[in-house]
Amino acid sequence: MSSLKIIPVFFLFMVLTYLGIQFVEANRDDVVVTLGNWQSHPTSLGFVVITSCFCGMFFSATISLAELMRLYLQNNRLKRTIASLQSSQPQQALQANDVTPPKTSGRFT
Repeated sequence: MSSLKIIPVFFLFMVLTYLGIQFVEANRDDVVVTLGNWQSHPTSLGFVVITSCFCGMFFSATISLAELMRLYLQNNRLKRTIASLQSSQPQQALQANDVTPPKTSGRFT
């Protein structure tokens, strides 16, 4: 059943690819990109816009990956802290308070 979830995503990517191709075809005007002293050769406007979108996606994915790693390391540090606090407390105190540890999905362990 989980393999059926990919079909709408596949069709969405097909539609977005088609729209991207149409956008590039509609914007064939040549532009020259200038960054400081550097100039590119004449390139179509659609290609420049699509390339900037891909660069933005790559940059945001890199930032998100760094944030995910930071949260993963913080989560591991908190797990170790909780484990050390639980081992330092007597077992009967946990039973007296009827405290149960939270259940995790196990996805990141």
